[in-house]
Amino acid sequence: MKQDGRSLVITGVKEIGRLERFVEEICELYNVNNDYFGNILLATTEAANILFSINDIPESNSLIINFDRGKKGMIFKIKLESDGRDDGEAEDLLDKEIRRHRLSRDIFIIKSLADEITISVNARSITLVFYVSSMNFEKSLFRINQLKEYWEKREEVVHKR
Repeated sequence: MKQDGRSLVITGVKEIGRLERFVEEICELYNVNNDYFGNILLATTEAANILFSINDIPESNSLIINFDRGKKGMIFKIKLESDGRDDGEAEDLLDKEIRRHRLSRDIFIIKSLADEITISVNARSITLVFYVSSMNFEKSLFRINQLKEYWEKREEVVHKR
């Protein structure tokens, strides 16, 4: 299978629309159906929002979104690139708990939508894998079952004399 790779760089939450167009073009190229497209779109945008929300100054950071199509399926790696600045302010304990609760909810959503998810130890990148081959496998199983039902169907034939 031929590998296909593409990249996109966005510099803030205001550019999430570019990420959505990027995902839409890829799904259109590979003829991904609407149900699965919705999962891919929501998971990638949520992952981007999580990485932007981890940083206090999102304008100083950019996200690099890499797409690869391989044997495993469609792989989106979303990586945070920062400019190296550290504001050094201590975060309030209540703010930390609110952020942690919100992030755990968002990560649960992503885990529900993607077939595989990998979050780096330092929470600077999220890799999402979608098994698109399973989508075609389910369709073919459905068609096989329909054909079996058709051929096993028995009807009484009335002969006129």
